[in-house]
Amino acid sequence: MSSGSNLRSEDQFVCSICLDVFTDPVSTPCGHNFCKACITHYWEVNVPYKCPLCTEIFKKVGLLEVRREFCFVLMLVLLSC
Repeated sequence: MSSGSNLRSEDQFVCSICLDVFTDPVSTPCGHNFCKACITHYWEVNVPYKCPLCTEIFKKVGLLEVRREFCFVLMLVLLSC
C-alpha cells in the first residue's frame, strides 16, 4: 500500500473538528462522523444546527447516531498500530 493511500485511510478516523482520532464517534443524519463531544459543543455555539462539513441544517440536535461498527473498526485499527 502506498503512503498516500495509507494517509487517506487514516483520515477516515480523524474528527474534522478536533483533528484527532475519534472519541465516541457519532454520525449526523447526512452521514458525516465526529467525536460526540466535538459535535455537541459545535452545536452549542452554532445555531442553526448544521453539519460542519456539508452545512446541511438539522431541525433537532438529538439526531446523532452511534456507529457501533465504525467504533469496532476504529478500535481494531488503533490496536494494530
